[in-house]
Amino acid sequence: MSQAKKILGLIGHEIDYSLSPLMHNTAAEALGLDVFYTIFDVYPPENLSDALYGIRALDIMGVNVTIPYKEQVVRYMDSLSAEASEVRAVNTILNHEGNLIGYNTDIYGFSEPLKSYKDQIEGHAVAVYGTGGAARAVVQALKQYFNPSKVYILARDEGKGGAFVDRFKRRSKNMKISAVEMTDESVVPILEECRLIVNSTPIGTHHHSPSANQTATAITKPDPLVLPEWKIWNSDKIAYDLVYRPQMTDFLSVAKKEGAQIVSGLEMLIHQGAKSFEIWTGKEMPIEKVRAILLAKLDEQAHTNELPTAHLK
Repeated sequence: MSQAKKILGLIGHEIDYSLSPLMHNTAAEALGLDVFYTIFDVYPPENLSDALYGIRALDIMGVNVTIPYKEQVVRYMDSLSAEASEVRAVNTILNHEGNLIGYNTDIYGFSEPLKSYKDQIEGHAVAVYGTGGAARAVVQALKQYFNPSKVYILARDEGKGGAFVDRFKRRSKNMKISAVEMTDESVVPILEECRLIVNSTPIGTHHHSPSANQTATAITKPDPLVLPEWKIWNSDKIAYDLVYRPQMTDFLSVAKKEGAQIVSGLEMLIHQGAKSFEIWTGKEMPIEKVRAILLAKLDEQAHTNELPTAHLK
């Protein structure tokens, strides 16, 4: 009789089309590990605590956490890694003998693809769209590894932007960070100043919501981040989009056409996943093999108009 596989998974809502199962199962198969990664759609939010208790009861090896629960799961952890404690957001949980340990591998995942640009970023201004758990990881990574001169948080909600900034100021007295309401052309002078511009929101994501008997229809969120006529890009600037489906978002496309350097969200997905995989299994993810499989899947979906929701996980 064969031994049952150890279970890994992704906790979130409306995440059936995530690439995380393909990524982790490809890695496990390549390494001959007896584990299987699946999706746990947790809804309504009141069921989150039961889902986390279920990890212990079912001896689930570990899970990733994505929208909308990265901040909410913190209160249910038995302990937190230093980085998860700092940003108060968890995207990876390890079940260690019934104790749930929360980690934040988004910080590593965001930083790793950006390392070759460090000299271009250090001492320069950076803009970050968003105020959620992903934005927290982005700002923490910038603070730890890239030493920008200042960070602008571009937010639709002035209150959320202010609260986000206040939290980082309390923890980092010397950090120059400010919130700016994201209102069309008012952000242009700020974007002109910044060397790195990051989208940590779902804006630009392709998604669908098919009924049982309908073919999925691709939809693009209509809100532009940077309009082509603003002409804020040049060869010194870097555009980084955490959205990975499509790989070439409108945000990245405009930046590339104007000569800027671009970083796709697929790279963050892979690197945060690799760190999670190592936490759970103690093994290094075969990144090149995983990247090839994910690129093939994205290419296949692009050609069949299968463009499900995808952001970070």
